[in-house]
Formats: sequence, structure tokens, C-alpha cells
Amino acid sequence: MTMIIGRRGLIGTAAALAVAPAAAATTFAAPADKLRALMLMRGALDDRLVIYWLRGRYFGLVDGEVKPLFGVVNACFSRYRAHPDGGFIGARGEVSHYTDFDTGEVVGSVRNPYDGRIMEPPPRGYPPSPVRIEADSSISIKEMPGMEFANAIHDIEVTGDDARMFERNASKVPLPGGKASLYNEMVTYRARVADLRKPGANRVPCDINFTNTVSWRSWMGMADHPGHMLAVGSGAFVARVADLPAAWLKATAATQPELLGNPQAFLDPVWKTIA
Repeated sequence: MTMIIGRRGLIGTAAALAVAPAAAATTFAAPADKLRALMLMRGALDDRLVIYWLRGRYFGLVDGEVKPLFGVVNACFSRYRAHPDGGFIGARGEVSHYTDFDTGEVVGSVRNPYDGRIMEPPPRGYPPSPVRIEADSSISIKEMPGMEFANAIHDIEVTGDDARMFERNASKVPLPGGKASLYNEMVTYRARVADLRKPGANRVPCDINFTNTVSWRSWMGMADHPGHMLAVGSGAFVARVADLPAAWLKATAATQPELLGNPQAFLDPVWKTIA
């Protein structure tokens, strides 16, 4: 997909968002205020590389009982640019590693608590893909063939100087035999109201909490076992790759060392197609 965006259109759109009236942004209810806050927390109003990390733990959930499974450490990279229609287009990708549930160290195998088997998960992550954020703050991604995807950005809640944005994603991928792989993600972004209302801000400090419910992964050999997985975790946005968790840096240096030296190039195959 190739899009041609006039320089005047880009500058005008970004400038309008950057100077959205702060006085009207107390609850960020107006569409322009909500979009500006969304971009300041989830991305950026300019085209800088945005980086955040997540650390989480996965549990098996069967008949209401949870059992520890494994952990994950993740880094996400994204870039956005303003679109003349008032929204944004961008590219987003992730690199993740499985970790020991207790120590947080990256591992190549995990034990299945239900049958004692040693499982060897494949490399985890998502290659860069296009992202579209509309003027109404709705988000769409390029879907896999047959995949169903739904996204919702709920109204931003303000408590004192804390602003929290709740994002909900759900995907469904059909599997052979009439079954489906389900992934439901609930993410809360938290930033300071004072930062979000600062005139001229293009990005604000922000931390993240998430909860996921996920079908058993195919490599687990649990297709006929009742239940699913539950994940909980947290993270934060960082300014540099060097600020990502040490466990992620060590594992990525061994598997994708070029990413550490030039993280922006990770997104280029998609970023350059939406220029």
C-alpha cells in the first residue's frame, strides 16, 4: 500500500492535535482530545520510534483453577504519521521471549504442569504490520486471512492527576476441524493529566498493565484439553533500546543482534510502504 500525503496536510493535522485546547481536555471526552491523548500515550504525534516493554506470566485456567505455566518478556516498536483525514497511519511489530515463571530468565523449554511434558515453544513475536488509527480513535490492523479482529478504546478516566485509557482487543483465527484460536487482550495505559494537557507535547511518559485470555497454543499439545490460558503483566515506554529489560536484551542479542543496533530498520519494510 502506498499513500501520498502532502506536506501541508501532514503539518496541519499534527499541529491541530498538538495545540488542541487544554481547557477542554479535563475528561478527554471530545473526539479530538481523546485522539490526542491516545496518540500521546500509545504512540506519538510525530514520527519518532516508540518503544515499550511488557513482562507477564501465563497461567493455565481449567474449571476456575489456575496453574503457573511460563512467563514472557516483550518489546514493541512502532512509528506513526498524521493522515490528512485526521487520523494516523503507522507500523508496529513485536519481539518476545519465553521466560521461566519464577526467575524471569529467558528459557528454551517449559514444563507442562498438566501432564509433566517438557514443551519447546517456537520463537515468539509479531512481524511489523500496518496500523491505522482513525479520527474517532478506532484502531485497525492488517489481518491474517480468515482472521476476525475487533478493537475498542474506551473513554479515558481521570482520577486526580492520573489519566487511564483502557484498550480492548479480540481476535479469532479459524483452525482445522471447525475450531478457532482466540486471543483477548485488555490493556490499561496510565499517564499524568498534566503531561497530556501540556501544549506542544508529542509524547508523554506512560506505563501499562495488561490481562489476556488465550486459547492453548498449538505447540502445547493441549487442543483436546479443557480450559485456556490467562496472562497478567505490566510494562512501560522507554526512550532507548538500552532501557529495555536485561533479559530481553540478552536474548535478542543472541537471536536478532541487528535489531539492537538499528531498531528503526525493524519497521522499515512496512514503514516505507505507507510513506
